[in-house]
Amino acid sequence: MSNYTMFAASSNPRLEDNTVLITQDLAEMFGLTATQKLCFHVGRFKKLLTVVVRNQDKLKNGMTFSPALIKKLYLRKDQKYGVKKDIHGFHLGPVVGITADLFSEHSRPFGNQTFFFQQLLEAGRNLGEICFAFSPLSINWGRGTVVGYTYSPKGWKKSAYPIPDVIYPREKNYSNHNYRRRLEKLGTRFFNPPVAGKWETYLIMKKNPNLVKYLPDTSIIRSFNQIDTMLKKYQAVYLKPVAGSRGKNIIKVVKKKRAPGYEYQYEVNGLSIKGSVPTLSRLQSSLKRVMGNRSYIVQKQIDLLKFEGNIIDVRILVQKNHLGDWETTGIACREGRRGSITSNISSGGNGRKLDMVLRRHFDDENKHIEILEEIKYLAIESARTLEKVIGQAGEMGVDIGIDRSGNIWFIETNLRPARHVFLLIGEQDTRLKSVEMPMLYLRYLAGFSSKER
Repeated sequence: MSNYTMFAASSNPRLEDNTVLITQDLAEMFGLTATQKLCFHVGRFKKLLTVVVRNQDKLKNGMTFSPALIKKLYLRKDQKYGVKKDIHGFHLGPVVGITADLFSEHSRPFGNQTFFFQQLLEAGRNLGEICFAFSPLSINWGRGTVVGYTYSPKGWKKSAYPIPDVIYPREKNYSNHNYRRRLEKLGTRFFNPPVAGKWETYLIMKKNPNLVKYLPDTSIIRSFNQIDTMLKKYQAVYLKPVAGSRGKNIIKVVKKKRAPGYEYQYEVNGLSIKGSVPTLSRLQSSLKRVMGNRSYIVQKQIDLLKFEGNIIDVRILVQKNHLGDWETTGIACREGRRGSITSNISSGGNGRKLDMVLRRHFDDENKHIEILEEIKYLAIESARTLEKVIGQAGEMGVDIGIDRSGNIWFIETNLRPARHVFLLIGEQDTRLKSVEMPMLYLRYLAGFSSKER
């Protein structure tokens, strides 16, 4: 059952600034029979207003305000918004904030995410949300407002808004900010929990017996002797920073077969750095430059499929829908650039369709179906398993490897997944759906639930 509906906002200068006119159909829907006072909530802002039922015109699903009141409620005339009613009164919107790092460039205030935010805001407006993007540094805690940005064909516009009902965090290192805890105390809900590191993720997954077979052997590095032990078992391993992303500072180490020593490879600014050392101590000193003081895991190398000689893995975007249930939005293969040890698009990689890659390696169509179904299962089960421990989440990018025998391996999850790979494989509709889904789930998260999208 839906607990909200959409209404059209209009303005009438003859109305008093503390009065709202609502149409007969809305009054009946919300059980209003006569003039009464109700509290109107817009995000964390609230105002007591007199509600008067209009029953002598043909308008449907409408609310009319004075020009001053419509502005005070952060609404715009001739737009449609969501509205729900509970024991606390009417709730409009909901109010959705997208947090981001703010840049000085006027036409691209949110850097590389600017176009993505334009699409999010458009999707939100179509859903009746009061939505905007803002920097957490712009919160005025005393007034309970934020300075946010909206987009129109005329460009970006800056205005004051109430503290949101729900927030989609997209700023760098968003999980480290104290503002999150302060907003949660005010009742604001967040789309995703703080980021979980690779080691924490591995330990969480390992507790699920259904996922153990998909996990490559992994250890937290406390001594370089652990790397040597793993190399004696597997010949080649990957060293990955616990808190890393986008494939940065990942190292591949191979134990030489015919002579003592080790070979290593990592990437810096798109350049591949390779080396060979005779001893473990020399390996440690050689890798100090890239590893620094970061915490690392060591993981056995997966014999991943390749496409024209380039390493391939699979990115599955799983997202919550308008009912709060996990769905698979899109699946794409990520192909690393020539000679790269990772498949990351940001490092010069490319996208490929999964069926194309599977046809190159497996002749049996039934094998293709089996792999696809197993990938979907692993992605959704990984998201559910992780969510139970780290907190309620709205989307994850799950990276999965397929080895040359057709076995499936869990690689990692990303709570701030990129979507560009779907454009690279020509799936514009998937990209657009991936933008709409967060706004649908944010509406649900704010308590504006509906069976309709």
